[in-house]
Amino acid sequence: MITVTGGTGFVGRHLVTRLLARGEQVRVLARRQAEIPGADTRLGDVRDQASVVAAARGSEAVVHLVGIIRERGGSSFQQAHVEGTRTVVRACKEAGVARLVHMSALGARPGATSRYHRTKWEAEELVRRSELAATIFRPSVIFGEGNTFLPELRRLLKWPFVPIVGSGMGLLQPVWIEDVVSCFVEALGDPATIGRTYELGGPQTYGFEQLVDMVAEAAGPETPKLHLPVALARMAAALGRLLPNFPLTADQLKMLLEDNVCDIGEMCEVFGIRPAFLRDHLTD
Repeated sequence: MITVTGGTGFVGRHLVTRLLARGEQVRVLARRQAEIPGADTRLGDVRDQASVVAAARGSEAVVHLVGIIRERGGSSFQQAHVEGTRTVVRACKEAGVARLVHMSALGARPGATSRYHRTKWEAEELVRRSELAATIFRPSVIFGEGNTFLPELRRLLKWPFVPIVGSGMGLLQPVWIEDVVSCFVEALGDPATIGRTYELGGPQTYGFEQLVDMVAEAAGPETPKLHLPVALARMAAALGRLLPNFPLTADQLKMLLEDNVCDIGEMCEVFGIRPAFLRDHLTD
């Protein structure tokens, strides 16, 4: 039995589907009732240790996927990333589960400019200090069926103009969801990955403006672009806090302005991955 926290999310659904297809028994911890054919779904919350213990008990491993990209509805990075991970670590120990596979994020580091990356690092440190048999993954931005990455870029193309912050050259290294899932699945069966941290990315890096151009080319008519000064974008993001669905937060802007790339040599060698190109999945 493998327990997956966040199993009803984007990465979770793909991972659970793959594990079930391999004949694994899978238990999913979810905050809301959800039907995943073949999986044992348990209601619970990573902020509630008792529910995590109940879901983890009897499992060979726990895969911890819970995370948020923006704070809303009373959920903060500190709560979701740090306190949630703290609870999962404690629950694993209480339930007698030694194996933990933890999803962090590319760019997690001490002193990061964004709170997202800083709290992801704090969560990693909790895992490293836990004495569990843990593997940590740091994926770049993930694309694939069911994700919002490409749909949000397409949505920008419907605006009168596409806003490009600054030079638009902060580099991203998008990685396909099926490649991410393959790494998680392989790690679960490979003791050599215990105690290791792996960065996951695609085979090509793109500046934000390059991504917009590539998606626009696949989507149809070209949309005019407007480069915005960084200072103006900061002001807009600050004011956007007053609007529930404003497309950019101050924290996301900080991440957008820095490169988010990695060396994928180890990923390819350890997990036997030949990562997919984003351009081959633009219509997914």
